[in-house]
Amino acid sequence: MPRVRSDDYETKSQAIMDCAAALFAKEGYPAAKMQDVAKACGATKSMLYHYFPTKDDLLFAMLEEHLQRIIQGLDEALAQPGTPRERLQALVEVYTQKSAQTRRRHVVAMNDVKFLPKAQQAPLLALQRQLTERVAQLLRALHPGLPDEVYKPYTMMLLGMLNWTDLWYKPSGKVKPQELCDRITRLFLKGLLAEKA
Repeated sequence: MPRVRSDDYETKSQAIMDCAAALFAKEGYPAAKMQDVAKACGATKSMLYHYFPTKDDLLFAMLEEHLQRIIQGLDEALAQPGTPRERLQALVEVYTQKSAQTRRRHVVAMNDVKFLPKAQQAPLLALQRQLTERVAQLLRALHPGLPDEVYKPYTMMLLGMLNWTDLWYKPSGKVKPQELCDRITRLFLKGLLAEKA
């Protein structure tokens, strides 16, 4: 077999993950077979196995990349100068944009981690913890002095709002993306800042 250039390898593996994400989101991970993924990609099963030896490897690679991309975007947003409120606005915008760019992968990430073997779940769950810790740190900066146990529920409420937006929101509707981000930020801030220390 000829040597594949790394950029070509990356492009093909991305295309496979995109096809698989669409299939997993539509059919569900347990029901989808590698031959279905190959068909959706217009590839042979042997070519697919060259990139991903098992369906679990394919799911793992897809979810790992998705979570790393969101964390990278959050880190960029949180590193921006400005007040904690301004950084929250940037976080909401980046999170919404990053997940919308890979909407199908986001749906799969929320639903299908549980189907992987425990050994493959562990690094993905560690990435999810990194993500939640970054958000919790920002909430502490936004409203310091609350009891420590309050920050995690608020973190999970914010992430829940952002995650589920992907399932119902249509950017072509009356509420445009920037307006949606503004409304999410205001709604969340008013609730968090009403919390008493």
